[in-house]
Amino acid sequence: MRRALFLFMVLVACGRLFAGSVVINEFVYDPDGGDEGYEWIELYNNTSADITITNWKIQKSDSVDSFTDFITISSPTKSFVIGAKSFFLMTQSRVHTRYDWGADYPDFIYSNELQMSNSSLQGIRLVNSADVEMDRVAYDDVSPDYVYGEGGTAAQEAGSGESLTRDPAGADTGNNAADFYVNSFPTPKSGDYGSFRTESVCYSAPNPFMPTGSNSCTIISPADKGSLNASVEIYDVSGMLVASLTGTNEWDGRNRHGGIVATGNYFIVYKALKGKAKGKMTIIR
Repeated sequence: MRRALFLFMVLVACGRLFAGSVVINEFVYDPDGGDEGYEWIELYNNTSADITITNWKIQKSDSVDSFTDFITISSPTKSFVIGAKSFFLMTQSRVHTRYDWGADYPDFIYSNELQMSNSSLQGIRLVNSADVEMDRVAYDDVSPDYVYGEGGTAAQEAGSGESLTRDPAGADTGNNAADFYVNSFPTPKSGDYGSFRTESVCYSAPNPFMPTGSNSCTIISPADKGSLNASVEIYDVSGMLVASLTGTNEWDGRNRHGGIVATGNYFIVYKALKGKAKGKMTIIR
């Protein structure tokens, strides 16, 4: 009995670890206007190996803890693979006409008639070809009495045209409420997008910067990071935090106490919903 119980616990633990290998990363369940043709679901592969996902399925909830087949990733002529640390985009037919980044070449197109729920029983999950659950998301703040999401929680409600997305890509703590954010500027990314980079380089303009207390410089992030939920931290060469910016990328050259900072090099850390960027700037007086 003890050996059987131990084996069961190991299998459960390993199953949960494996379940985070490919996750539902971002999706739009309530597009602007009519739903037909504009819904999409993006997967992300957290592992360092390509994974064949032919005959994997997206299922939708039909009761508290029961799901039915919704989308099957299959074709009579090809197999489907999600690359290591990469995305896989499933869309209805018109998604490519609405988005200009990543969605021009979806990895899989499914019927416009297959639509996610905008009312009660709002939940989807990803299962492999053996119907083993890989990931699930309850959304729209539904009560566990309606759909049981990961951690017994649900992601919050997304408005029309908004997406629910993980931050950073692939982040999976097993708690839907903690893992998903509302994104007002959806970013569908296909396998052609390549591997997700969590860091890149930002810069300030002008650089070097001569603060007077009345002028400012602009902290510029790479376009792939965007500005959603953005914040900026500025450090001196000793690693001490000099200033924090939230809701703006303009810095007046003052420290946290209101004084104009001294001549020298400073480091920038830019954080946004789609990743993090680092840079440096020079102050002259």
